[in-house]
Amino acid sequence: MIKFLRSIKNLTKISYVIKKFHLFLIILIPLFYLSFLSSGPQTVEQEVNGDSLGVLPLVIKYVNKYYVDKPSIDPKIMLINGMGRLERVLDEVVVDFPQDEKSASFNVQVLNETETFKMSDVNDLETLKTRIEDVFTFIQPRLSSQEPKIRDVEYAVIDEMLKTLDPHSAIITPDVYQEFMIETEGSFGGLGIVIGIRDAQLTVISPIEGTPAHRVGIKPNDKIAQIEMESTINMSLIEAVSKLRGKKGTKVNIYVNRDGFSAPKRYEMVRDTINIESVETFDLGEGIQYLRIRDFQKNTYDSIKQALKNQPGEVQGVILDLRGNPGGLLDQSQKISDIFLTDGVIVSTKIGDSKKAYNAVQNEGDYSGKIVVLIDAGSASASEIVAGALKNNERAVLVGNRTFGKGSVQQIFDLNDGSALKLTIADYLTPGDVSIQDIGITPDISLKNAVVSKEAILFASSTEHKPKNSNGKPIEENPVYSVTFLDTSNPIIESEEQEEITPEEALSREEKRKKLDNDFFIEVAKEIIHSSSSLSRNDILDNAQTNINKLSNREEAKIEDKLNSFGIDWSVIKAEPTPIDILVNVSPPLLKAKAGEKLSVTVEVENKGKKPIYRLEALTESENQLFDGKEFIFGKLDPGEKGKGVTTFDIPKWGFTREDKITLRFKDANNSRLPDYSFILTTEQLPRPVFAYNYEIVDDGRYSSKGNGDGIPELGETIALLIRVKNVGKGDAPKAIVTLKNLSGDKAFLEKGRIEFENLKPNEVREEPLNFVIKKPDSKIELELQIIDEVFRDGIVKKISIHDDEKEHTFQTNSQNIVVRNDKTPIKGGSFKDAPVLAISEKGTGFETVGENEGWVKVKLNENLIGWVKKDDILFVDFVSSPPENNDLEVIFDSPPIIEIDNMPLSTTSSELLIGGSIKDNDGLELVNIFLGEDKVALIPSQNNDIPLSFKLKLNEGVNEITILAKDSKNLVSRYSFVVRKEA
Repeated sequence: MIKFLRSIKNLTKISYVIKKFHLFLIILIPLFYLSFLSSGPQTVEQEVNGDSLGVLPLVIKYVNKYYVDKPSIDPKIMLINGMGRLERVLDEVVVDFPQDEKSASFNVQVLNETETFKMSDVNDLETLKTRIEDVFTFIQPRLSSQEPKIRDVEYAVIDEMLKTLDPHSAIITPDVYQEFMIETEGSFGGLGIVIGIRDAQLTVISPIEGTPAHRVGIKPNDKIAQIEMESTINMSLIEAVSKLRGKKGTKVNIYVNRDGFSAPKRYEMVRDTINIESVETFDLGEGIQYLRIRDFQKNTYDSIKQALKNQPGEVQGVILDLRGNPGGLLDQSQKISDIFLTDGVIVSTKIGDSKKAYNAVQNEGDYSGKIVVLIDAGSASASEIVAGALKNNERAVLVGNRTFGKGSVQQIFDLNDGSALKLTIADYLTPGDVSIQDIGITPDISLKNAVVSKEAILFASSTEHKPKNSNGKPIEENPVYSVTFLDTSNPIIESEEQEEITPEEALSREEKRKKLDNDFFIEVAKEIIHSSSSLSRNDILDNAQTNINKLSNREEAKIEDKLNSFGIDWSVIKAEPTPIDILVNVSPPLLKAKAGEKLSVTVEVENKGKKPIYRLEALTESENQLFDGKEFIFGKLDPGEKGKGVTTFDIPKWGFTREDKITLRFKDANNSRLPDYSFILTTEQLPRPVFAYNYEIVDDGRYSSKGNGDGIPELGETIALLIRVKNVGKGDAPKAIVTLKNLSGDKAFLEKGRIEFENLKPNEVREEPLNFVIKKPDSKIELELQIIDEVFRDGIVKKISIHDDEKEHTFQTNSQNIVVRNDKTPIKGGSFKDAPVLAISEKGTGFETVGENEGWVKVKLNENLIGWVKKDDILFVDFVSSPPENNDLEVIFDSPPIIEIDNMPLSTTSSELLIGGSIKDNDGLELVNIFLGEDKVALIPSQNNDIPLSFKLKLNEGVNEITILAKDSKNLVSRYSFVVRKEA
């Protein structure tokens, strides 16, 4: 439950591009971003068998033996964080540490049972292991649900504990580890296609030239409808990739829909070795070679050597592009650095007080020409090793933005169940024993982009990476030159309806080459290479000054002209920083907006001082990401002059009712001392939809079904699952997406698995079928039904099991009248015990039959509804002129709990908040969880249909996001979230 709802919540942070275009590379899976790995995985030592948990003893052993910074290990904090993850993963569990890490003991509640565990003795890793095993021993037999699997719970708890060590140590689950090993190998058996999800269909983005897919004629925009015997409807990218990949020489069949095809066409392919190209190279002319390294794999060094060797003509300069490169293998970064160096330290690794240096040596085939390295905030780990080695050995000029700042080495340890441990075993230092952890590498020439358009004005200062030291203060390390350029390559995206951006991987080689011609980073790099005949970094930088200044002045003029066209004077005269007096006014005076609205905010600034202010701008800071990082541009203000800046806050429809403090941080071209200004913005949420549903199993020819009409899915039948969705909430559902996912592999084949209901009003009911074919006999077919509103990003997920019988049942059509014998008689959507209930009928209610089988009669409930009643519950009556009345019929919808919360304050100075209200569910509640942020603060088990809610919550300073989750006896979940800001 929690995992699903958290994933729904996290969608709010996904960008337009990711939302509109989900990409997965069959040729590359970047699973290990920001990882920097030593030479290879270590094999598990098998002496640790027999413990109660699968991999925890091994993880503890390896951390104890190999972790780089043992004094920083805090077992108590590891325990607290691990238990925090445990309660988030398991609905039925809450863990309480009364005094945080100072607690002598802690309490674990599983539904109605609570156990106290000792905390005071958790001072080492072995005791930590024992205590976690004690907790698992207590909770495991008391859990009522088998989902999630206890192995996955263990992974989650261990992973959270490892995060307390550093951001890069982690558990790698078996499926992820398998893909990671493929990535670092550099090749695998596959087809050679890039796939993605477009319009809810598995789509070929691009076949790779020379691969099996390319040879058989697979084309961009082909829709993959089927892989072997399985439909791809609602199949995830990970699942699709796992089915398309395989051993070299093995066959795989895919069925493709394409414009002009009357039906899906089968393509048989033989899997081949697909080489993962981590290096791209282009001849830019004038003796300049461009080399881009995506990441550092086992074959990257060989690819670089080959690219340099095969370049036609004499190479005058190399542009080495490491932008967006997340890292990879340590030995590859060392070898590649050595290609460009004849001597000097490449990198030093440090474990405790011991240090080992890796030195460059002169080799045949080394490159001795000029080098410019391109870097940005996405350059991490191994990328930083190469950039640091070439910069600090005075071998290359670095151009771009400050790098990520990852100064540690991880080792992979195989565990005993297909998973692995990624553990930080060493720190690394760039030449000169410089640590870059959390600092990164500063470019020699810093490039900052400025986007100026009608939609927005955005300077790089609002988004650039600003490293801080241990005291939280920004680290000052200035580049030799700084250039702000007018960026026309990244338009401001204001509407989700705009055309999606084509990903880099889907571009042709010609398209990639054309992009380089319009890349300002490349332009600067070429100017640097042309500016000097020297190979020395310092000489090149000195010689490049004139050309860099020309570029900078040209771009400054472009920006000034563009801003002038919008009435902003961006001229500047440099002066010493001094205090400046400004008067700030924000309008409208009452800043309040409803979710779904665009709020235009104007900030007027008056220069109350005696000197002009140049290039005045303000950047917003807020705990709410929606309002953080917005810019107001004022430009030059003479004494007494007023300037206005305008920006628009786009409030999403899913936004909550809340108050947010927004602070304007002013700055100017001369770093003058300017005061901050704060104001409050109130957001009012929209009423939300809540979904309820029922479904009928149709096998009688209606809704494209094919079967004998007996209400039992049987081998070879096409079943229509007639889904009825009702909005039982208070607000409209702008776009309800209903999807059916097959969890039974090739036993069932989905033919239709997605429905969209637009503008579903409160109390409105809509219906539409989803179709699947029974391909193999089994006791039941497992499916997952999701009903999610695309706008509010909330809804329900339900696993359903449908009875499947290999035996063909006798079914007779007839038309008779019946009456119900008992009150509260269920009428079902199929003729088997576990079929869903469609309606409840009272004694004496009459129906007309449609047919019958051994134990059930099929009845017409109303014009649109057909159901099944057990023969034991009805009486056949003589035919009369008109069918009996059935006014007492109550149509049943499975619906999640209804949460009603008393009005809560938007802000308060009190340290406590009393949450009052009620939670109701006709099927009976199972439990209620209350969260403060990510911390579960209460678990309330229940078997009632209606429970009052009265709970005191201790608030934190600032923004408090409170979430109440309620689950009923049918595992349907509701969520209610609100925000309270605590003033100091």
